[in-house]
Amino acid sequence: MQQVGFRAWTNTGLVQVDGGATSNYALRQQFSVTTSSGSINARRSNAGVQYTFSANVANFTVTGSLPLVTLYSPNAYATITKCRANGNGGWDVQVWTNVPATLTVYVFDLSAASSPSGPGFGFRGFNASGQLTFDARQRIARVLDQQNGNIMNAGPGWGQWNQVDLRTYSWSYPGPSKVGVAAIGTAYYPEAVGGGVSSTGWYNISGLQTSGNAVNFQYAYNQVGSVSHPSNNVGFGSQFDWRFMVVDLSGI
Repeated sequence: MQQVGFRAWTNTGLVQVDGGATSNYALRQQFSVTTSSGSINARRSNAGVQYTFSANVANFTVTGSLPLVTLYSPNAYATITKCRANGNGGWDVQVWTNVPATLTVYVFDLSAASSPSGPGFGFRGFNASGQLTFDARQRIARVLDQQNGNIMNAGPGWGQWNQVDLRTYSWSYPGPSKVGVAAIGTAYYPEAVGGGVSSTGWYNISGLQTSGNAVNFQYAYNQVGSVSHPSNNVGFGSQFDWRFMVVDLSGI
């Protein structure tokens, strides 16, 4: 079907701007958070009891249409354990780190939701409904890469796997001076042996450290209280899935 409007491609043939179909993501907010003693959810019993672990976390709310929460964490491994619409136009987010740390949060959102106010110069693109899809004044989320995997190389079904205490990977991206991670899927396997709030037990969790143009991945065992070291994991293979997107933060 014939369409009219402006379209632009990258040098690899990727559609970068499409006024008729695709809205770019642009920077909406930037701020720092510091993790400290708090709690993350572990398991929930058949009786409805929610088990939790003490951990280093930060909880905050962002405003957005469909926000892309991006982390820059040079001093700790970090991950997103919750990003949920709260029904009031905001999103409640929880970030976990392996040690107490300060990290920078960049929130990108649809161009129409991140439009800068006031006069300016540059190209702007709209779709057929008049919604903004691109604005040259915005800091666009330039996606550099996507990575994903499964710690156990497992399918989504139920199974049993040997315990993995540590697994690490790393990537670097020549060209950008600074990168962040977004669209994070966390590999998480908890085993609570206490009762309810502030349980004892252990958990395996994946986190990402970003420093300059490098991304380091770590999946590690965390002991909470005095417990026996696990020998195997029994559950769904999908618990060991992980993924993330790399976003160029140079000059932001």
